[in-house]
Amino acid sequence: MATTREDVIPTLEKMPLFRGLPRAELDGIAAQLDDATFLAEHGIITEGMEGPEFFIILEGTASVLIDDHPVATLGPGDFFGEVAALDGGPRTASVRAETRLRCVTLPVGGLRQFLLDHPVVAVNLVPEMARRFRDASARRH
Repeated sequence: MATTREDVIPTLEKMPLFRGLPRAELDGIAAQLDDATFLAEHGIITEGMEGPEFFIILEGTASVLIDDHPVATLGPGDFFGEVAALDGGPRTASVRAETRLRCVTLPVGGLRQFLLDHPVVAVNLVPEMARRFRDASARRH
């Protein structure tokens, strides 16, 4: 029977965020992650509030809302919470579970150190954040 950690690896392997990492490093990363499950319609993070958590979705879907307007839908392999986790500022959006949502998280406040420990992930994070910024800018125009 697979352990919870072993069932995290296939999602990590498919994510652009972890592209280029060897299996042994992915195993180590999976061992650091905590599990979190949310019921449908549960608010996970709230725009404007502070919060150091960084989430990776394993199962289910979630909506991203800005000013209570849906701007994106997230699913397995997507992540959220990175902006506030990186700069310590307020959340830039709210995220609500649309279905039962199973996630893994880094220990509270651990994203910055995680990126120092895994610089390939930091390099992979930059274009993902840029893509999100461009998507958000395009929606405004």
